[in-house]
Amino acid sequence: MKIQVLFSIITLLLLSSCSENPEGNRLSTSISSVEEANIFRANLREISDEDYPDNPDISIRHPKYVETTMESISFEQKENGFDIVIYPSNKSDDTVTMKNIDLMEFIPSVPRCAKGDDYLSLISVVNQEWNRNQVKWKGDDLVQILPENYTVNGEVITRIDLARNCLNAYLWEVFFSSKMDGKDKVFYHGWFNFPGELYQELFKERNEEDFSRYASYLENWKDPKNDFIDLSRIRTVEDSRELSFVNHDQEMYPLKGERKKKQIDIIYPVKYTKMADFHTDSALFATFSIPGFYNRKDPRTTELGRFYNLKSIEYRKTKSSNGDENDELKMIFERKNGEITQFIFGGLDFSSLPRLAVDECNSGISFPMGIGNHPFYEDVQTHQQLNSRENPYFGVFLDENGNWLDSHKIGIDGPLLHLDKNDPTILHVWLLSFERQALVGHYEVKL
Repeated sequence: MKIQVLFSIITLLLLSSCSENPEGNRLSTSISSVEEANIFRANLREISDEDYPDNPDISIRHPKYVETTMESISFEQKENGFDIVIYPSNKSDDTVTMKNIDLMEFIPSVPRCAKGDDYLSLISVVNQEWNRNQVKWKGDDLVQILPENYTVNGEVITRIDLARNCLNAYLWEVFFSSKMDGKDKVFYHGWFNFPGELYQELFKERNEEDFSRYASYLENWKDPKNDFIDLSRIRTVEDSRELSFVNHDQEMYPLKGERKKKQIDIIYPVKYTKMADFHTDSALFATFSIPGFYNRKDPRTTELGRFYNLKSIEYRKTKSSNGDENDELKMIFERKNGEITQFIFGGLDFSSLPRLAVDECNSGISFPMGIGNHPFYEDVQTHQQLNSRENPYFGVFLDENGNWLDSHKIGIDGPLLHLDKNDPTILHVWLLSFERQALVGHYEVKL
């Protein structure tokens, strides 16, 4: 790959909503990226508690989080990837170098099954960019990329996370954690604008087509049209049958883990005792705003009234375009007015899911909406082994006629799945709300 040289980009990031409305509460900052001799560099910034009062990590982070700063981040092309270097603000701190990082799986990719179908290709790329992908290095994985121990603000780094967030093509984040009370706790969180020309060159190499075809969608959160999705390009259905299920919407979900810390970002309903309380179009959540934080001042609307009634569940045995045999569910929901919403997800092996009790559901596997997506959070081994061009997984919302529906407008990030702890023939399907801030549905499905 040849990277064009000698360019300079100055980008002013303005705080706007993760919704269609570009006008929102604003927090101005200036982030630059400059490339010289194949080294791409961008300024890092931090967000104070005053500017980010709705931070769900406040209750679980390291006490040094508010006082740790870094200056910039650079990407230098090497034979086997990129060296990522994070430069300190305090010159007594170490300059942190991550060696030979493969960035390709962070880049939105057109699955091979979608090649030749312009609409399916667009939906695939858009949903990969519009869903977070955060990768962690710790333990032996961290040792592989750090040639030595690094200390920042008096803390030895025991974990590093790199995230492409869901807002646009260039908004990324980096995290440092250190051990405290036996746990890795984040003591640094920085936001940066991934160098645009590098991103576009990687996109072209990854997809063998120019970024400009998708630029208006990925740079500006432009919504695709609600056209027909041809799922037969993704897989063929070999067998199907209706399944019995138990609907637990009249119960409350366990307030643990991510759901407990993100409770602060549920705006409406103010009081809720069961998941069915969310099944109206009045449910509101804190918007995820540029450059990447939760903002209660700009409430995110939803269409969760679509899940008022679960009418049926169909199981399908499928063969994906890459030849794998997989499992798939088709769930039919009905509004009070009778409007139908299809929720279809597949390309999975249900038997490989973890076996958990209901109160352990937050340890289940979360799957984003889209085609070929990486999970929201993963370790680097999983990240490298999962090729988004071949990944058979998909999850879509369709109307009654098979037209694609935007999951972000609906307010669902995807399914959370696990098998029953005592009976592996029972699949538990949970609905993850916008930004995974709540669980708004639970269905016990007999396979």
